[in-house]
Amino acid sequence: MKNTDLMDAMGGIKSEYILEAAANRGQGQEKKIVSLSAKRKPWVRLVAGLAAAAAFSVALPNTTPQVAHAMQNLPVVGSYFKLVTFRDYHYESSKHSADVSVSKVAVSGITGPAAKEAKKSSKAVNREIAKETASLIKDFKASLKKGGYGSLTVKTKQVTNNRYWYAVKLTAVTTQADSAESSRYYVFSKASGKQVKLSDLFKSGSNYRQAISQNLIKQMKQAMKQDKSKSYFLKANGDPDGFSQIKKNQQFYVNKKNQVVIVFSQGEVGPMSMGSQSFVLPNKLVAKLQR
Repeated sequence: MKNTDLMDAMGGIKSEYILEAAANRGQGQEKKIVSLSAKRKPWVRLVAGLAAAAAFSVALPNTTPQVAHAMQNLPVVGSYFKLVTFRDYHYESSKHSADVSVSKVAVSGITGPAAKEAKKSSKAVNREIAKETASLIKDFKASLKKGGYGSLTVKTKQVTNNRYWYAVKLTAVTTQADSAESSRYYVFSKASGKQVKLSDLFKSGSNYRQAISQNLIKQMKQAMKQDKSKSYFLKANGDPDGFSQIKKNQQFYVNKKNQVVIVFSQGEVGPMSMGSQSFVLPNKLVAKLQR
């Protein structure tokens, strides 16, 4: 397929969309529909195609004509992946408390190859969420036999749900002598239905870990210069145990603007008092690593 066909495929992506504002267990929906004329003039179609291609060069790695045409048939927002709560665990005593919601990613409103992949990837993520949550509850129950105070809070929430991406965040906050927060992100591509790892976003051989790490260090140094209350653990600043490079399984997500966001848990790259830290990667850097 020629490049003009690819742009035509991009420009042909349907503009109708529905924003779903229903709660996990609620039935009400708030809909907003935006329509564009199906009969576009050639130059309008070309401009739309170029704009879409520019956005996809950042958000969708290794975009092919086949993926572009698949995009035209994506379901409306809210009818592909959905986060649902299927089990709660609560405990309350004079010294201990727990508030745990065990959620899973459900798939609906999609057919074809992407549907098979979506169901497969969501099942894998659901197993991981269930396993992690069960482990946290087990540790909490074991802490009941010990002295002192303690608490556990586990929540899963949707952080991105647009036409191209779906991402959820599993957050656990444990409190004993100190409070600690950890988060895990799960990202799905609506084009393929697959769960996406950070390495999947970039071209093989791009050395994305080094390039991203250099940018993160630059962002951290700039943040410390602008705000004296911020302090990051950097090997570049003489800290032997400081941050120097992201992990192979680095936590990340794609936000509503289709930007890649790198995330660190509390205490990972800075003092615990600073909480978890997130950094938005520049679009130019992401696009460069995809070429």
